[in-house]
Amino acid sequence: MYRSMQPQTTTTPPTSATPNNTPGGASRKKTITIVEYGDYQCPPCGNLHPEMKKLKNEFGDRIRLVFYQFPLSQIHRNARDAAHAAMAAKMQGKFWEMHDMLYENQKQWSDVPDLHPIAVSYANKLNLDVSRFQHDMDGAEVDAAVAAELQQGLLLGVKGTPTLFIDGRLVGDDDMATDKLRQAINQQLNGY
Repeated sequence: MYRSMQPQTTTTPPTSATPNNTPGGASRKKTITIVEYGDYQCPPCGNLHPEMKKLKNEFGDRIRLVFYQFPLSQIHRNARDAAHAAMAAKMQGKFWEMHDMLYENQKQWSDVPDLHPIAVSYANKLNLDVSRFQHDMDGAEVDAAVAAELQQGLLLGVKGTPTLFIDGRLVGDDDMATDKLRQAINQQLNGY
């Protein structure tokens, strides 16, 4: 559900948590990574969004949330454009803000014939350079970035959205309820 809130260099879901020990034996808090492959027009993704925000607030810097674009364009006509809007906002340092705006207003834009005017209004609200945003949203760089994340998901066996990985382990559909996610996070943080 989130693109990393920290600089991201990996292209696949991490398979292990950040080491618990720093050089010299100084201990630090364990951090786990939760990766979501999502589609902004997907209703289950929209329902998961506030739950993931709650978990992030609850666990703070003990969890690192990462979001990858996985637009299901064959069933959601605005999914690709929404992914492009988020990535265009990212190019101006406002990924998370656009990400939240898209999910929190999903019902207002899901069935519109053209997402562009709404995305531009969101860009205005976020004080983005709107001309640059429009250029980037329809540009080759954003298109390639979305396509690469989609392809990465396919290579990992992602078939639908939302798909979550906790430290590289696939979370089953039945385990995406907030209480079950909280339990899985606690188990991972405690080394179980």
